[in-house]
Amino acid sequence: MNIEKLMEWTKEPAFMNRKQEIFFLEQWISEKPDSLLFIFGPKSSGKTTLLSHFIEQNLPGSRYEIKHFNLRKIFIVNYQHFIQTFFGVDYSKSKADIKERRQYNLKVFNLTVDTLKGLEDKSLDPFAVMEKELQKTANHGIRPVIIIDELQALEGIYLNGQRELLKELFNFFVAMTKESHLCHVIIASSDGYFIERIYNDSKLKKTSKFLEVDYLSKEDVQFWLNDLAGNSKIKKFTLTNSQKEQMWKIFGGSCWEISSFLGDLLRVASDGFIPDDEFEELLEQKKITMRSMFEDYAGLNKQKTGLFRAINQVNSAQPHIKLRDLAGIVENGLFAEPELRKELSELVRQNFLAYNPVTAEYTIQGRSMEHGLRMFIEMIDDTPAAN
Repeated sequence: MNIEKLMEWTKEPAFMNRKQEIFFLEQWISEKPDSLLFIFGPKSSGKTTLLSHFIEQNLPGSRYEIKHFNLRKIFIVNYQHFIQTFFGVDYSKSKADIKERRQYNLKVFNLTVDTLKGLEDKSLDPFAVMEKELQKTANHGIRPVIIIDELQALEGIYLNGQRELLKELFNFFVAMTKESHLCHVIIASSDGYFIERIYNDSKLKKTSKFLEVDYLSKEDVQFWLNDLAGNSKIKKFTLTNSQKEQMWKIFGGSCWEISSFLGDLLRVASDGFIPDDEFEELLEQKKITMRSMFEDYAGLNKQKTGLFRAINQVNSAQPHIKLRDLAGIVENGLFAEPELRKELSELVRQNFLAYNPVTAEYTIQGRSMEHGLRMFIEMIDDTPAAN
């Protein structure tokens, strides 16, 4: 029995447009494996939702075997965790079979007990095991596809004190795609700066393609909000034109933020509408939350405050920020260039900034963060200096 069919939700995630991205994925997956695909974009732009939709609608189980790992949900700190995560226990066998026939699976890989023991005591190479299983799948006429969300979760893990797991994984992925053409590999991450480091460190320039998943356009957001019942299964209220415009102004095309705010509005809906005073109060709370994020991060640190001020100044004139646009804070001695690069990397990791590894440009992570930064700068400018 399908539980989803029995449940009626007051709100469901919306999937809007993405025709160009789906077309790109359709073309890429139809080609013989020859490159890794990096899917990148700002936080809450809908990367995971796009992948889930693509898998469900375009990759029938009869032709594709999907190994999808969302490392955002998994805590991995060492090799043992890596093995336990990628090679989980399958308890589907009856107890009578477990002693002799118990198997383990890597999503859809099935490994014998002896093989698992070899992985755990490091007498077997996990990449050799995975290649063997992928070959088995391909030999049955089924196309294997590996998809990993937020791969940076594996950063800093070593296989034996010498071999860095991430680099070994990428070497394996290149071998499976460009060299043996055995498997499609998709890497998705909101940390574009991480992708840039891996891209350079692993010398993947000639073995990779990139697909950017950006925020929704205003046209797509308007289409979404104009039909909440059809797109999000929301039947409790409709929005006024003014409320729709205010949501676009604050959230832009950030899928998750829009969906989350719609959930907040459900709690204050009355007679099929959202009272303006309730709407304004909830929106103001969101803006204050965004401002507080910058306030908490900067604290009393003059360097961080100065960098936020410089980023806000550049952003007021243009949406994209190059490193050279921040040259002034290096010239005035606030940061040395290596320190500035490190701080920008941390701002990407903390989701204040997004980084495009193709264009080497930074952007503020969404319209709401732009408002939060502007409010933070206005607040500190209005604060009297201490005597």
